[in-house]
Amino acid sequence: MDKAWAKRAGLGWVGKHTNLINREIGSFFFIGELILDLELEPDGPITDYCGTCTRCIDACPTDAIVGPYVVDGSKCISYFTIELKEAIPEEVRGKFDNWIFGCDICQDVCPWNRFAKPHQTPAFNPHPDLATMTKTDWEEITEDVFREIFRRSAVKRTKLEGLKRNIGFVQ
Repeated sequence: MDKAWAKRAGLGWVGKHTNLINREIGSFFFIGELILDLELEPDGPITDYCGTCTRCIDACPTDAIVGPYVVDGSKCISYFTIELKEAIPEEVRGKFDNWIFGCDICQDVCPWNRFAKPHQTPAFNPHPDLATMTKTDWEEITEDVFREIFRRSAVKRTKLEGLKRNIGFVQ
């Protein structure tokens, strides 16, 4: 419901890729909520500014965006690499590029993200060892390395076995 409430609060509109888009910063941002007992003057909803653009739909390699404003989550690379616990179906082999955890292709191609700015939150920075990892390092990742590098990361959700499955699938 966070996107629905953010839309109603005037933070942006839900784009054809189903992510919230803000005219000044695109769609690469976190939504936060404050629960207050203050009377506040609400902003109104924002108009949808996607227009005739279909870049997100056209760019989705697994056709997960089945139509404007409709995502079939069971076809999304994020589902396959994070939520799916069994083997990734062979029919999507070759469609993941190098994505081994999640996917942002629909956001990467969104014209509104030309306004996106890098975050300024050190806690969101990746572990420094990630920048130096080679293909061999990824293929031979151990439980200890996984635990250290992803200690404070959502990548823990897929567990080492899932990450190894994903690495093997995209090669």
